Amino acid sequence: MKILIIDDDYYIVEDIRLNTDWEKLGIREQYTAHSIQEARNVMEQHPDMDIVLTDIEMPKENGFDFIHWLYERNLNPVILLLTGHERFDYAHSAIELHLLDYLTKPVDISYMEKALAKAVGESKRRKVYPELFKINRDEEKTETTIEIIQDCVRKNLSSPELNRQLIAEFVHMNPDYISAVFSKKTGESLTCFILKERLKAAKVMLATTDYSLQEISYRTGFSTPSYFQRQFKKSVGITPKKYRMDEKRK
Repeated sequence: MKILIIDDDYYIVEDIRLNTDWEKLGIREQYTAHSIQEARNVMEQHPDMDIVLTDIEMPKENGFDFIHWLYERNLNPVILLLTGHERFDYAHSAIELHLLDYLTKPVDISYMEKALAKAVGESKRRKVYPELFKINRDEEKTETTIEIIQDCVRKNLSSPELNRQLIAEFVHMNPDYISAVFSKKTGESLTCFILKERLKAAKVMLATTDYSLQEISYRTGFSTPSYFQRQFKKSVGITPKKYRMDEKRK
C-alpha cells in the first residue's frame, strides 16, 4: 500500500514520515511532496496511490485544488486533510468532497495512525467493491457516521461534559467535521440533538420512575436541576412536575 504526504512545511512532512509506524499500518511505500505541483508529478508517476494525506493551505494552490485535480482524472485515493485551522468551511468542503477525515496540526501521531488505519481499511474495501464505492461512497459513509454519533450521544447522556469535542474523541473524528456532517444530514445541530435526547430520556424517567427531579437531571446530564427544569418547560411547554402528574393519570 502507498501513501502520498503533502505539506509545504518540510519538518511536518518529515515528522509524519519518520514517526509513523508504517509497518504496523501495512503501508509499504511513502512518498512526499511540498507543493501541489510536486504532488501532481508524484501522482502522474503513481496513479495507483492508495492514500493521500494533504495539507490545505499552501502557496499558489491549496489542498482542495489538488483534490479537484485528482477527481477530474478519475483518481480515487482515500484522502485525509491536514490543516492548522479548525474552520467550518473546511469541514464542510471535506464533506462535499467525500473525504475520509479532517486532522488538525500539531499532528498527534497516535490519533493520525488511527485515521490512517481507517484509510487502509477503506482503501482495501474500494479495491474489492470499486463500483459500490463510486455509487455509494457519500451516502454510505455519512449514514454510518450519523449512526455512530447518535449512538455515542445516547450512551453518554449522563455526562454533563457531553459535547462535540467529547464525541469526536469517541469516534476519532474532527469536531468540526462531525458537526458539519450531522447538521447537513439531519437538519439539526449536534447541540440540539443532544438536548432533545436528554429531554426524551427525562420524559421516560418522569413517566416510569419515582426518581426525584434532582436525580433525573443528574441521570440525563443537565448541569443543575434548575437548568433541567428551565429547558424542559421551554421545550415541552409544562414543568417536569406537571408532565409527571399528567402521565401518571393516564
